[in-house]
Amino acid sequence: MPSKGKYRAGKQVSRWEADSENIDIEYKNLETPTQAPTWQTDIFVGKKGIALKILGGVVLFCIGLVLGYVIRKGVKEAEDRTAFQPVIDAGSHSTGGGSGGTSSNKDNQSEPILRIQEDYNRTLSQIIQDNLMQKINYEDDLRTITKKVRLSGVGGTNKLIHYVQQEWLTFPFDAVKHKKYSVSLSYPNYTNENGNSISVRTVNGSLLFHSHFNGSSAHPEYTPFNAYSPAKFIATTNVVYAHYGRSDDFEELKLQNISVNGSLLIIRYGKNHPASKVHNAELRGAAGVILYSDPLDYCQNQSQVYPDTWWLPDWAVQFAHVRYSLMGDPRTPDYFALSGIYQVPEDISQYPSIPVQPISYSDARYLLSNMKGPIVRNDWFGGLNITYRLGPGYVDDRLVEFSVENVIQSRSITNIFSVIEGHYEKDKYIIVGAHIDSWTEGAIDAGTGYAVLRELARSFSHHVGKGWRPRRTIMFALWDASKYGHIGAYEWVQEYEKQLSDGAIAYINLDSLIRGNYSFFARASSMLHTVIYDASKTVPCPEPGYENKTMFDLWRERFPDPINQSQPRIDSLGDYSDHGAFIYRLGIPVLEPLYNFDEKQYFNLPNYPAYNTLYDTMEYVTSFLDPEYTLHITVAKILADVILRLADSAILPLDVDNFSRVLRKGKETMYALDMVFSEAEIDLTLLTLSIDMFCMIADNFSAEIKSLNKEEISEFDLYLINNQLIQVSKAFIMEKGIPGQQHYRNVLVAPDPENLNQEIVFPGIISAIYEGKQSKQWNSLREQLAYLVISLRRASDILQNGMRTGRSDPDA
Repeated sequence: MPSKGKYRAGKQVSRWEADSENIDIEYKNLETPTQAPTWQTDIFVGKKGIALKILGGVVLFCIGLVLGYVIRKGVKEAEDRTAFQPVIDAGSHSTGGGSGGTSSNKDNQSEPILRIQEDYNRTLSQIIQDNLMQKINYEDDLRTITKKVRLSGVGGTNKLIHYVQQEWLTFPFDAVKHKKYSVSLSYPNYTNENGNSISVRTVNGSLLFHSHFNGSSAHPEYTPFNAYSPAKFIATTNVVYAHYGRSDDFEELKLQNISVNGSLLIIRYGKNHPASKVHNAELRGAAGVILYSDPLDYCQNQSQVYPDTWWLPDWAVQFAHVRYSLMGDPRTPDYFALSGIYQVPEDISQYPSIPVQPISYSDARYLLSNMKGPIVRNDWFGGLNITYRLGPGYVDDRLVEFSVENVIQSRSITNIFSVIEGHYEKDKYIIVGAHIDSWTEGAIDAGTGYAVLRELARSFSHHVGKGWRPRRTIMFALWDASKYGHIGAYEWVQEYEKQLSDGAIAYINLDSLIRGNYSFFARASSMLHTVIYDASKTVPCPEPGYENKTMFDLWRERFPDPINQSQPRIDSLGDYSDHGAFIYRLGIPVLEPLYNFDEKQYFNLPNYPAYNTLYDTMEYVTSFLDPEYTLHITVAKILADVILRLADSAILPLDVDNFSRVLRKGKETMYALDMVFSEAEIDLTLLTLSIDMFCMIADNFSAEIKSLNKEEISEFDLYLINNQLIQVSKAFIMEKGIPGQQHYRNVLVAPDPENLNQEIVFPGIISAIYEGKQSKQWNSLREQLAYLVISLRRASDILQNGMRTGRSDPDA
């Protein structure tokens, strides 16, 4: 437990206790009753008193009979008047085909039966934000999670999960639960003395080089590896440099007449997901893959590196998983991994069949030196201070021996989550999650997200203990086995799929929250843009020189939107973290906030330099990123306001009209592929009309929402309006899934099969086009176009109450 400060189990720290402000909210009437004067009690003593009590009781009984009759008569008359008059005439304001249909009774001249009971309150938001400013809490949380390597499925991580659960049980949550799943995880073979290794020998067998990444006997968990690489040994003279391992890179090798088949490839981290690199290599017949972090990408060719600066030292090795399909537990892809449940035989298509191992760039420098073959083109050069050549092989025909000894084991993982039940909408959920596991000590990934989530959970539960309760349910979750392909979160989504499909409003993902110290930034679904903009306007900027500005101002200045520079830039998502199942399986809007580095200055940097390496430590965070935890506090305050807006706002702050921006991008993609549709003899008229119709309906719906007067609508109106807002994004979910990626069901947006870190629009159509180009069969493309048209129709019907009040289809 923390050794200093005000933070301790069972005790909620707040600004009330700090006596730093005279702000308070009267949650409950806590006044103690006062004793009645003696003259009020003396009159009721003796025989006279008894008679008066009897007489008083008779009088009160008679009054009760009369009042009861009057009340029952009034209720009966009200029921008679409204028996055949719906409280909400949802369709009375729909203008048919081209209009949205909000469920307002604003034209009803009678008083609403039940006025709005709870709405977002900025004063409360400020008080919650002020309760998040205890630096010592973030420091203690970061120290706790970085004490050990938090590899999933092992003792140190399990103990931390138990620690959090026991502490949360002392907080005034409505529930604290843990969910266990039995899953397949990959580890190095710690019992093998040699372990994973790379050696280089001369033609006569003399040892020239041996890799330097093996863990020590004191810390075997530090052994770098690529999870889910198979155990294999290869020996070859054919070594090829394949740049970032993208499809375009392999096309370049083909143009240079460099054979990949049977070769050992050396590929740089960055630009695309590690699994995508390996998959591309395997498809082209490679025998194995070695991954490394090139200094051009991870230290910008700087001469000073860690510990003097934040740049990657030459001994650091980046961990990663290389699973091809991120569908939760590999052996229970279609249902959650309940202990004892049937597990399907391992589907080898989910894993590489070739060995994969990461190395440091010091080792890569040796392996890439003295290669044969043509010199690479300029944009393929890295920062190793060697002449980069494509290969294959070496000038002295040296032999590379490559051995991977990974094993796959069945392990139990545990998610933990706490619940604050909503007062009026218990079955509507705002979920805030972070992962608890890491490859190394993981101060940034997962420590920064863990620390901020724990503070948010503490602060919100503190106010519940004071008597406040949100309008909707808030949940705080810590996921296990995130580094193995987001297994913990995916299993939880599968288990609660029905409840989440019906009631989840948004998922907020806290992963590697403090990656730089340049500016706040966000990636998000289109429906959550306004809520994060508005929340960032409530937090003062801590940056020197910005004393009178907000975080919104800093964000807009340093990351302007390329289309509308009056707003900050918000990037799209991808399947690189725990949010994937929420948006791509169920269509739940997702927000991922972070504090980022300067992308213009560090234009080659894929992520913060310490990402997934052994020096992602607490010292790294406090030395180079956030020494006073100011950025942690700033992001926590922004998130507190986001959570409160989503949980308490009477009308959900979801941007329906932002769908238009996504759909316009999709249309541009379709126009760029016009030649393909011509070859397939496919007419896009129906799709184009469906897109235009939905955009018009969404814009009208949004305008009508903004014009509503909250004083004239009831709780019953809100229920239908908010249900439309919640369900519209889920209209794009198709059970069959995307071709080749059936676990992705969202036909509007999904990860690019060429790069899981990147999101594409109309993914089913893109995948079907790829298949059609190979097979010259276009039925899959026609089917995906049909799915998208159907989804657009469903979304339109949701916004205009089409099932109840929409127009009939025109006659044939």
